[in-house]
Amino acid sequence: MEDNTIGQEINAYCGKCKTDTIHLITSIENDKILKVMCKHCNAYHQYRAPKGTVIETKVKKVAPPPKKKTTRRRRTKAARLLENLDFDEAIEYKMDRNYETNMAIVHKIFGNGIVQSVIDRQKIEVLFQDGPRIMVQNYIP
Repeated sequence: MEDNTIGQEINAYCGKCKTDTIHLITSIENDKILKVMCKHCNAYHQYRAPKGTVIETKVKKVAPPPKKKTTRRRRTKAARLLENLDFDEAIEYKMDRNYETNMAIVHKIFGNGIVQSVIDRQKIEVLFQDGPRIMVQNYIP
């Protein structure tokens, strides 16, 4: 590497002129040219090597972006079971009623469901579109 000094003329790329021109060195740090002044347009800028020359630079290896996983939306088991049922004869869910396994019910919020199991005298498990829920039965306020 040659010794560069402030005020020395060098060939560099000028971004304003868009070409290689003669420049004056204006700033150096650790034997590295930082800033120059173009003698053609008098613009001050960072040193850029003349086009066509190769400067050794540390190339940072960048890992490729992770592959995006493509997934198909699968219908839940509940959705498959519920779409095959006939809810024309379903009864409206009320807490004070008694329910049996495989009864079709309609809930105001959760929609259509089917009683999967009777847990005890006051609890049933009902399968809705979004999954199973524990519901109350035989409730007397």
